Amino acid sequence: MLIEGIRWLISEFLRAIQMTPEEIIAILIVPLLVDMPRTLGKVTLLLSKGLYDKFRKKPSRRGSPLISVIVPAHNEEAVIAQTINSLLRQDYPNLEIIVVDDGSTDRTYEIAQRFASEGLIKLVHREKASGKKARAVNYGVLFSRGEIIVTVDADTLLEPSSISELIEPFSNPAVGAVSGNVRVLNKVNLLTRLQAYEYLMAMEMGRRFQAISGMLMIIPGAFGAIRRRLASSLGFYDPDTITEDFDITLKIHKSRMKVVFASRAIGWTVVPESWREWVRQRTRWTAGQLQTLIKHRNVFFKPFFKTIGLLATPDMLFTDIVLLFVRTAWIVALPLFYLQLLPQLFVLISLFYIVNELTVAVAAALLSPRKRDLLYLPLIPIVVFFYRPFYGLVRMKAYMEEMAGKSFTW
Repeated sequence: MLIEGIRWLISEFLRAIQMTPEEIIAILIVPLLVDMPRTLGKVTLLLSKGLYDKFRKKPSRRGSPLISVIVPAHNEEAVIAQTINSLLRQDYPNLEIIVVDDGSTDRTYEIAQRFASEGLIKLVHREKASGKKARAVNYGVLFSRGEIIVTVDADTLLEPSSISELIEPFSNPAVGAVSGNVRVLNKVNLLTRLQAYEYLMAMEMGRRFQAISGMLMIIPGAFGAIRRRLASSLGFYDPDTITEDFDITLKIHKSRMKVVFASRAIGWTVVPESWREWVRQRTRWTAGQLQTLIKHRNVFFKPFFKTIGLLATPDMLFTDIVLLFVRTAWIVALPLFYLQLLPQLFVLISLFYIVNELTVAVAAALLSPRKRDLLYLPLIPIVVFFYRPFYGLVRMKAYMEEMAGKSFTW
């Protein structure tokens, strides 16, 4: 009965859009070959792994090593006090907090000094801004003593158990670094809510899948941790790219240490509230991604680097850069071949991507520690029809600017 019903729906759909199955396959060749297999594969793997983890016994934590939290701050007077207070409320018993005022021209140093004068934090100051987040973090490390270095952005608030959850995977000596689960704090308008949806997808689907497959590529600077001994052997953070977190993660992989994702270690970060700031941020991220891939091009297709060399970096190059231009060319070329079917083209492509996005979003919300994330589902049409296409244009522009030699700063 069910099969007959499905057949009837398919036949009615084909009759309504007046297209043959062969024409539909030809039109959707790019998403059918690329998007659908990736979506179904990720959803199946992650939901299975989530069910397994639910019944798996957690490893016990081995002691409480000293953790050094480095907070680089440049003109963060609006949020620095909240961030420090969230760190002081952590339930982890052995913590030192180091705030690096990187040449701020506002009241950042003055506000942080109130905490330092009470002995609650260490506060270090640079008279002149370094211009690079990597330099600010490295400067703070000089004053730290912890076995594990945790970086937290000055506009990121942590839940009381976040540090404890973040360092739990370090009970495995093979783990070199851990990614926190970064989510959006300031959901004040449509743009920030779209970013909240985007972060949900990136963390609960992207980071989870990459971690399971050994291909986790970025330990976010907003909230992540690395073993001090490992970081020291790698020279800490390099200032030669904008995306220092991506860069050091690839260096960790080159050392053949594991990089994992702690889904319950949640950090709430402030995202751009205006489109101008959003475009500026995403342009920096995109240019930095290309910088870092070029810098570490020696890992591509090298069996020595395992999945990072054979799968992860080539996949990022293909899906984020090559496929971006291929998909754009596909969208532009379709009307030239199917001019008489423009309405059907719009319906068909829209339906495919909405169903695809809905499948991923429902799986991400089910995996998320916050079930309220299901409330983001009504944003899917805006994401499909506007946010992702616009972001694609921003990324294309950033790639071309980076290749043209334009400079970008923190």
